Amino acid sequence: MDNIRRLIQLWGISAKLDLLWFLRDTKYCILTILADIAASLSSVTGVFLLAERFGNIGGMSKDQVLFMLGYASIVNGIIALFFSMNNTGWISRPVGRGQMDHKLIQPVPLWMQLLTEGFIPVSGNSLLVCGMAITGYAAGQLGLAPGLLWILLFVMLTICSVAIILGCSYIAGSLAFYAPVAAEEISTTVISLFNDLMIFPIGGLSAVLRMALCTVVPVGLAAWFPASLLLGQNGVPKPDIPGVIILIMTITVAMLAVTSFRKGMKYYAKRGSTRYHNRGHRS
Repeated sequence: MDNIRRLIQLWGISAKLDLLWFLRDTKYCILTILADIAASLSSVTGVFLLAERFGNIGGMSKDQVLFMLGYASIVNGIIALFFSMNNTGWISRPVGRGQMDHKLIQPVPLWMQLLTEGFIPVSGNSLLVCGMAITGYAAGQLGLAPGLLWILLFVMLTICSVAIILGCSYIAGSLAFYAPVAAEEISTTVISLFNDLMIFPIGGLSAVLRMALCTVVPVGLAAWFPASLLLGQNGVPKPDIPGVIILIMTITVAMLAVTSFRKGMKYYAKRGSTRYHNRGHRS
């Protein structure tokens, strides 16, 4: 209970700081939000226009593709909302820049800092709002009538998708403990890979490629596979991959992320960051 209370307090502090930015410089903050909206809409427009032109991509109709794109935007929106500030989602940056020392001297556990200091509910909610609007519109066009179990499944799948993306970011980002200069932006590359590929329906690929994109490089679990499960019998071919694979992959990725990050931290405790000099500045 103490940890939960502390988490809520820290989220509140982060929210207050984000609100103060809006109140202090409203014009700039609104421009940033509008830019995020434009960027988020442009990132999914291309695939939707292809579906509009050809009527079907990867076994999905244009409205089903739109639903998947809305789901993808929600997933990315949650990451932007909870993990954008201080690069908590792009963990290779603070690791590669030698900034972990700043966190280790704080009177708060590291895991709690990583969960809370990236929260920006005012300036970082635009992508999530867009995703919810797109998903709601697509669900209406498809005639979906979500019940409680469907909503719970949606929430669970969304959490799994977010965990897989962040887990892969932390697995790759742990390399920055050993090669801080070379691997400083590796988490950015990993998340960009998901952003670029998760918006494409992969139902038209071979079974081997679909399995590879849901296991080896799990971009299919970020949007296509969960959307297919949620659409169910709504004209979408049932994936020939067991639904439990997303839970298995979430647990596997999470365990690998925790293990690799802990090993990286042990190395960091012994060696420190090679990017720090006696004068205390990053090279």
